[in-house]
Amino acid sequence: MRVIKKFLIFGLALLAGHSAAAEKILRIGVTSLPGDLGGPYGNIVIPSLLPSLAIYDPIVKFDATGTVVPALAESWQMITPTTWRFKLRAGVAFSNGEKLDAAAVAAAINYLASEAGLLEVVAQLVVDVKEARVVDALTLDVETEAPNVLLPRRLAGVRIPAPNAWKDLGRKDFGLKPVGTGPFMVEDWGAAKVIFLANRASWHAPVIDRIEILEVNDLNARVLGLRTGALDIAFDVGPEDRSLIESAGGRINIRNTGRIQTVAFVSNKPSPVADVRVRQALNYAVNKQRIIDVLLGGTTTPATQGAVKQAFGFEPSLEAYPYDPDRARAMLKAAGYEQGFDMLLNFPPGVMAADEAYYQQVVSDLRAVGVRVTIETSTFVQHITRIRTGGWPGLGFGMDFNNMPTLDALWSIRIHSCLWAAPWHCRPEWTPLIRAAETATSVDERLALTRQLLKLYHDEPTGVFLWEMPGIDGIGPRVRNFTPGLGTLNFDTMDVAP
Repeated sequence: MRVIKKFLIFGLALLAGHSAAAEKILRIGVTSLPGDLGGPYGNIVIPSLLPSLAIYDPIVKFDATGTVVPALAESWQMITPTTWRFKLRAGVAFSNGEKLDAAAVAAAINYLASEAGLLEVVAQLVVDVKEARVVDALTLDVETEAPNVLLPRRLAGVRIPAPNAWKDLGRKDFGLKPVGTGPFMVEDWGAAKVIFLANRASWHAPVIDRIEILEVNDLNARVLGLRTGALDIAFDVGPEDRSLIESAGGRINIRNTGRIQTVAFVSNKPSPVADVRVRQALNYAVNKQRIIDVLLGGTTTPATQGAVKQAFGFEPSLEAYPYDPDRARAMLKAAGYEQGFDMLLNFPPGVMAADEAYYQQVVSDLRAVGVRVTIETSTFVQHITRIRTGGWPGLGFGMDFNNMPTLDALWSIRIHSCLWAAPWHCRPEWTPLIRAAETATSVDERLALTRQLLKLYHDEPTGVFLWEMPGIDGIGPRVRNFTPGLGTLNFDTMDVAP
């Protein structure tokens, strides 16, 4: 019934396109819409981040190389060891007419740094912020508890909502009627479709008139929608869908997600995976290159660490665990598990390209060395809730080292540590090193400490490091100038043919 519902949505979308032929309309299919609707602080990865990318602007952003470049802030500098000064872009307004000024940006940062803001996902980005202060209309200072030489990278994930609308509506209702400075504004937020209208008053107004983002959680339905023209872009398709998409005039785009895919272990309680030898053994047990070649179309490489190459802190000397099942069996025997053990693994299917198939192959490889894995699936929203609050029923789950939105490896290390609100892996002796890296007084010191941590996480893994996760998207023949960046999508410059 759910797939039939999606096809009905496709049909209605096509009829709407015929009735408004003069409009430029872009239709995007995604696995799920964000659970917190259009709130600015709840999502950090594409595709759940897409609505926020259309509605809001960040303080700074990254170019294709991972360099911090201007967005709402035009310039920034560290004026004391614990204070950064940001100069904002002039003439920017929110879609409801409110002015973008230093007070609006300070309000967002101070909310996230407050006790009330702790429930937001991106609050971790400003965990060390003491206060944001207005200097003048377009200048603000951000003071941290201790030195943070990479604070601008952290603020790349902070998107700014209209402060008066946020205050008047409250967090929950604002999610249905979000207001930002971005190229689009929400016309209607439905259960399975969000309609956006062009914000012609935006400082980077779009070419397209209307965008519709549709929840199509079935992969085959997303591909069919692309082939029939009901969708213009289908996020997270499989490499095996290339020929189908190309035969309909479309193409495949490989997107840099900034994520290292892993199977994370719940190792902070007594169990086999609490033993580092077991965790190392399971890294040797998985034939990552074969999965990449067969199921991911050779679109990526095995992960060497919890950082992508563009991230600050990436350690080039580290190598991926080679496939060595004999060594895995020997290590399991040395740890006292010659007969293997039982393990429940949880993951949400259909979120990433070929994920059901590659998790099955990971399970097959682990079973080959004696680990009797059972799979439990969940919805993406359920999965994210467990990541935030805990309650894992088994010993492993699908997870990533997500270097976005900061492109700072230390950000994802923090999530896989005792410092996370609901930790699944906790090494208390590593916490001082994480804090030392976060408060380093020079970029060189920060780099050295982050690389030291990445080596620790490699040598004593928190899970099975799999690969740099590619975003495989289907692009329809009408789409022009689709150029996604690192954690961004060019909603303002993208176009569609008639």
